[in-house]
Amino acid sequence: MIKNLEEKLKFIELMDEMKNIQRAIYLKDKKQETNAEHSFHLAMMVLVFAEDFPQLDVEKCIKLALIHDIVEIYAWDTVVLDKEMTKTKKEREKKALDRLEKEFWKVLPNIIELLKEYEDKSSQEARYVYSLDKIQPIIQVVMEWWRTWHDWKIDFEKIKKRQYSKIYPEFWLDIILDKYFQEAEKEKMFYND
Repeated sequence: MIKNLEEKLKFIELMDEMKNIQRAIYLKDKKQETNAEHSFHLAMMVLVFAEDFPQLDVEKCIKLALIHDIVEIYAWDTVVLDKEMTKTKKEREKKALDRLEKEFWKVLPNIIELLKEYEDKSSQEARYVYSLDKIQPIIQVVMEWWRTWHDWKIDFEKIKKRQYSKIYPEFWLDIILDKYFQEAEKEKMFYND
């Protein structure tokens, strides 16, 4: 018998909303990436690089990757280049986490605790997944051949500085950013005013 079946199914149904949250990033087929696609891609990155970080709990990292953006079901995705959205991001996401906790703490305390850990970056696993989360969009944009950067009029130096500043140096993941930024520069993928 499954405990708290109705509440768990309510959560599963809520997670379907991840498929409806569009991000600013485009995919190769020119449609916008969804939070569900982003989270899946991030979880696959965790899996692919697992052997390179044996000190990390891979299962926990995959869980963090899959749930890291579920607050956006209530808070919506924040386009980092939109200054107005960025101003309210923390407040909106805090309210969303509070709502998730109120609705699902009784049946899914482990997921709520993982969300809090990710938000606080209180473990190596949370910092690692957060770092990959800042790298994944760069990979996606280079794969779709620049459209996102041009549509958002992204300044090359600003985006480089921002993304490098967001990753935790304890994981030496900057080599991935190096590779994709070098490719983008070589192929002149950046917006040029």
